[in-house]
Amino acid sequence: MPFTQETFRYLEQARKNQMKEAWFDKNEELYLQSVRRPMSDLVVKIWERFDDELPRIKVDPKKITRPKKAKKKDRPGEPIIKSQTSFFFTESATSRFEWNPGIYFQLSHEKDENLLGIGLYMVSSRQMKKMRRAIADNFEEFDALMSSKTLKKTFGELSGEVYTRFPKEYDEHEPYSKYIKHKQFFLARHYTRSEVMKKNFQSVVLKDLETVLPFFLWVREKVGIYTR
Repeated sequence: MPFTQETFRYLEQARKNQMKEAWFDKNEELYLQSVRRPMSDLVVKIWERFDDELPRIKVDPKKITRPKKAKKKDRPGEPIIKSQTSFFFTESATSRFEWNPGIYFQLSHEKDENLLGIGLYMVSSRQMKKMRRAIADNFEEFDALMSSKTLKKTFGELSGEVYTRFPKEYDEHEPYSKYIKHKQFFLARHYTRSEVMKKNFQSVVLKDLETVLPFFLWVREKVGIYTR
């Protein structure tokens, strides 16, 4: 089932009624049919295509975010209704201080916030050391991945912030310096609403994931998971 104008109508109205739980009760069916159902369909297609290539990562519609936030007595003015929907697939964490590389997809009431993000967004000190060492020791391999014409056309360069001070244990004049300076190691692709509403959009996402998968698997292999 494709995403439609109703998908974004719901998200826009959710933004305007984010404090009104009664509004959601009246529009729950709209959410289920125009948001939850096509998101679930997309997740199932991702699972069917990539399950064998993503060991230890659970691709499941249950990972789709809930439409409402739990009420908190100590935060009475906090929004209740979410105006975006997303899912995040990653290997189960082995430390509460560390996020593993993952696959993130989001649709939002904001027109420019429909995106697919892949890689390592929240980077721990352990992961940073691993990534820098892996890039320096395997620069040609990593650079070949990042220089792929299809990858660059679809996702561009590494996203996120960079350090103003270059890490002292590495040489800023070496070719690997263009990657070492990054604070995060992820790629992102944004989609317009018209792209999201096309009938072939799910196929586009699958193709984009296929394009970026070698990068994701490389990062995942080099970083590993936290072990005591």
